[in-house]
Amino acid sequence: MKFLVLFVVLLWQQRFPLPHRSTSSRTFAWWLKQVERLPRFMNWHRHFRYSVVVVLPVVTITAAMLLADPYAFGLLSVLLKILVLLYVLSHISIGKHLEAYRSDLKKGDTQGAYHCADQYLAVPEVRVSDDLTTMNHQVIRALLHRWFEFFFLMVFWYMVADIAGILLAWFSLQYARATHCDAQGWRYLHWIEWIPVRLLGLTYALAGDFLRAFPVLHSYLWDRTTHSADVLYRVANESLAGQSVTMSCPVDESAEEAAAELDRWQRLHIRSLSVWMVIIATATVGGYLL
Repeated sequence: MKFLVLFVVLLWQQRFPLPHRSTSSRTFAWWLKQVERLPRFMNWHRHFRYSVVVVLPVVTITAAMLLADPYAFGLLSVLLKILVLLYVLSHISIGKHLEAYRSDLKKGDTQGAYHCADQYLAVPEVRVSDDLTTMNHQVIRALLHRWFEFFFLMVFWYMVADIAGILLAWFSLQYARATHCDAQGWRYLHWIEWIPVRLLGLTYALAGDFLRAFPVLHSYLWDRTTHSADVLYRVANESLAGQSVTMSCPVDESAEEAAAELDRWQRLHIRSLSVWMVIIATATVGGYLL
């Protein structure tokens, strides 16, 4: 059933693209604002704050969906799961901007590519470089991490813990982004990401140059401090190391090669996604993810 729900969601997104959303949820922002009005909220212990902001709504929503499970032969519960997944996965909507960025690169319009990267694709906290090669790798790193957080992480925990898993991952991600000034706010998300990011890194190694990528992945296997984005980028970079090209000096040629490099990263991403869809389907047929 989990595979069927995921398949319906992916098919719906493919046929009927959802509106583009920012990475921050307005619904979560509203909920956090209500909680912050509680007396002396910022003086509470950080574990207690996390429990109220994240764990409490996760338990409440999960309980409500479990109560809805017996109705309409379980179809109501399935429909609610599809709606939740559609809402969560809609925040990864970057296809339009990515295509515009790739188009600008292929046309040699480096200024247009820079503007698109700065506004929509790069990490907001990091200034986009004027150097084409550096800018392209900044975009690739941001895309890898965004796809991981807003797709793979959610799907992984959905498969592991059903609706409770995706809600916990989603609320933890939003909590980490809303409390970016609080270093401890990221620790909860870090531990939720710890296993999935290494599994995805292993998939990148299998889909690319395994002999080069696996030693890098192994060096991060028990690392508890490196950011997930760095783990993904370095493993994926080694997976494609044998296919890399040296940028030419002329701007137009460099732009074309940057576009080609972006396409190679996209192909690695698609191969990795295909591997996991096969794994999920096989586990479902075997009765492990019913």
